[in-house]
Amino acid sequence: MIGERPEHIVRLLTSKKRCYDKTSPHPATLDWLEALKVETAPLSQRTEFLLGQMSHWVRRLTETGRKEYLFELEMWLRAFERYFRASNQPLSEDSNRTLAIRSFYEEIGLVTHAIERVTKLCTLLSSEDRVSQERFDKYVENFLKTDDIADPYVARLLRQSSPQSGLTLLRESFEDLMLLLKELSKLSRVPYTTFQSIGRVIYREIRRNDYLSLLMEKKFKLAYDRITAEPIANLMRSLDNRDQKRLVGNVFLQFFRQLHYLEYADPRRRHLDEMRTSVLIFSLVAAESRALVEYIRTEQVKVGEKGGFPASFASFVYCVPLELRKVISTELSELTSFKQADAVYVKIENSHGILRDCFQQSVIQLAQSFDPKIEGRDIFPRFRTHFEQSQKLRRDLLTLTVAVHKFAEEQSKERAARMRKLISLFYDRSLRYLMYRDWSSFESFAVELLKCDDLPGMVQMAHRFETYLKTLLREVSKRNVLRIPGESEDADESVDALSGTDDAGPLELH
Repeated sequence: MIGERPEHIVRLLTSKKRCYDKTSPHPATLDWLEALKVETAPLSQRTEFLLGQMSHWVRRLTETGRKEYLFELEMWLRAFERYFRASNQPLSEDSNRTLAIRSFYEEIGLVTHAIERVTKLCTLLSSEDRVSQERFDKYVENFLKTDDIADPYVARLLRQSSPQSGLTLLRESFEDLMLLLKELSKLSRVPYTTFQSIGRVIYREIRRNDYLSLLMEKKFKLAYDRITAEPIANLMRSLDNRDQKRLVGNVFLQFFRQLHYLEYADPRRRHLDEMRTSVLIFSLVAAESRALVEYIRTEQVKVGEKGGFPASFASFVYCVPLELRKVISTELSELTSFKQADAVYVKIENSHGILRDCFQQSVIQLAQSFDPKIEGRDIFPRFRTHFEQSQKLRRDLLTLTVAVHKFAEEQSKERAARMRKLISLFYDRSLRYLMYRDWSSFESFAVELLKCDDLPGMVQMAHRFETYLKTLLREVSKRNVLRIPGESEDADESVDALSGTDDAGPLELH
C-alpha cells in the first residue's frame, strides 16, 4: 500500500483547483474505478462489477456531502487492524514484559465504544428510508423464518451485491459483537489471548465483506486524499524525474493522511466520555508512520545516493520515530488506567500536538528542500512555526525560573503555592516543547517539589531546581531559530532582570 504508482499520486497532488470544490457534484476527474484500475492486472468480471458499484456509491456520497463519514469509517476499520497488536499498544515496559498476566479489561471498553461509532457511521452512510426498510425487512424475515436457516435476513444480505448491503452486514455483525463485548466487560479480568481473539474476529468480519475489502485494499482515495495546498501541487508539477515524483508524492500523501487521522484525535472535537477511544487512532498513526519510515529506508537503499533523494528524508527517519516514542511510550503510556477526565484530556492534547507539529514540520521541510521560498503558512494556514514554539518555551521557562528564584529568596507559603502551580502548568502545557531527553530530569524535580510538604526541604530543592532551569534556559536560547547574530542572552541576567517584576504581570504561562 505504501508503494503507490506515480500516475495515481500525481493526479492526487496536481489535479486542477476546481477538483477541490466540495460543492461540485463531480469533484474528481478520475473516479474510484479508474484509480483502482491503475495498480491492478486485468480485472475479473466480478471485480469490475464491484468497482463500478463502489465508484457510483462514492460519487453519490460526495454529492450528498457524506464522503467524510466514509473516511472516518475507513479510519476506524484500519485502527481495529492495528490496535490489537502489542507493538502498537501504549503500554509501559512493565506491562509489555507481563502481557500474559495483564488484564485488557479497559482496552475492551475502548473497542466497544469504537464499534458503537462504526455502527452509527454505517447508518449515516445509508439513507434513513433505507435503514427503516432494512429494520422492517429484518423483523418480517426473522418472524417468518424456517427452522433450517438461523437468520434469513443475514442470509439475504450475504447474497446481495451493493455497498449498502455490505454496510448493513457490517452493522449487524458489530451490533452482535457489541453485546458480546458488554458481557465480557462484566468479568474482572480479560486476558491478552482473549483480547487478541476479539481482534481476529473483527478482522475477519471486515475482510470477508467484498466492499469493505475493496475500501481497505487501496490506501489513497481521490474522494478525500486530494491535497489542496497550491504550493505542493505546483511543486509536484515541476518535478520531471518519474521516480522522484513517485517517491516524493507518496511521502506527501502519507503525511497528509496522518494529519487527517489526527483531526479525529483532537480532544477539542471529542466528548470527554469518548476521548479515550483516541488511543485507537494513535495506534493507527504510529503503525502507519513506522511503515512510512521503513518505506523511506527501503527506497534509500534501492535508489542510492544519486537518486535525487531529498536530504530531509534522513531527518524523517530519525525524527519521526523519536516523536512517536514520546507519544506512545510517555504521553499515552497506560492511559486506559487514568480515571480523571482532565488528566486524559491533557495527555491526548499533548500527544495530538506533538504528532501534528511533527508531521506539519515534515511536510514543510520536504517542500522547502525543493523550493526554499515556501512558507509553513502557505501550506497550513494555522501553522505554528518552530520559532513560535521555541519563543513560548523560553518565555515559560523564564516565568518558572523567576517563580522558583523568588520562592528561594522569600521562603513563604504563598511563593511555594505559586511555584507549584507554575510547575504543574509548565508540565501540562510546555514540557512537550523541550527535547525528549530533558523530560525525565524535569519530571524528577517536579515530582520532588510537588510532593514535599516541608518548607526548608523545598528551599533546598528549589536552589537545585533553579540551577537546572537556568541551564535548560541557556540550552533553549541556543536553538538556531532563536539566535540573533551578534547577540547573546545569559539566563542569570534574564532572571535577575525580571526578579523585581510583579507576578500578576505578563509572565503568566499560557
